[in-house]
Amino acid sequence: SSGINAEYGDDEIFLEAAVTNTTPHSLHMQKVALVPSAIYNVTDLNFLENGESIFAESDYINPEDTWQYVFKLTPKLDAHEKANVKGVSSVGKLDIGWLSNFGEKGRIQSSQLQRLIQPQGELVVTVQSMPHLITTNKQFSLLLRLRNTTDRKYNLHLTLSQLPNAGVIWIGDTKKVVGEIFPCSFIDVTLDLLPIKSGVWEIGELHIENLLTNKKFSYGTIGQILVGLD
Repeated sequence: SSGINAEYGDDEIFLEAAVTNTTPHSLHMQKVALVPSAIYNVTDLNFLENGESIFAESDYINPEDTWQYVFKLTPKLDAHEKANVKGVSSVGKLDIGWLSNFGEKGRIQSSQLQRLIQPQGELVVTVQSMPHLITTNKQFSLLLRLRNTTDRKYNLHLTLSQLPNAGVIWIGDTKKVVGEIFPCSFIDVTLDLLPIKSGVWEIGELHIENLLTNKKFSYGTIGQILVGLD
């Protein structure tokens, strides 16, 4: 069985597929691929820089085990075309193939996955960069982009709060003066986190205040990460 989750950046989509072996026997995973639609390029994030899989050395998934696969989709459209994309667009489909321990072939191909294009808010928060491989008890940093889409100047103050039962926690100063962001521009902020549990965890919470108007923006989560064991 498989489950699908997606997170959106400025232009990119990070799609996570959870594949679970619900049979009583181990399965040899031959392929888990995302076939993109015509308007996207796909990057498979399930391999290390040396080409090795991020999973165990064996390609066999045990009964009841779940493997998390992550793919990055980047639109082929230019800036003008992106601005005119409306409604729902197809991003692609998953193609999963395996062999049973009796040598029987299995295959699942999903229907086209749909992305709903959300209207853009006046303050858009996206994760710009973070490590490819994250493990427990090893601090890492992420680069957060705050984009002012209005015609007014902002002066921002950022407060970080821990999520309940979080597997990843903020470290360092949880209150930061971000400073001024001019109309239709952005500012990048580096934040430090510490993974304390393995698994898939949400990153949050963020509370941002515009000191010029006292308007507040709250973001329960800004994305998900996969944390492996150290």
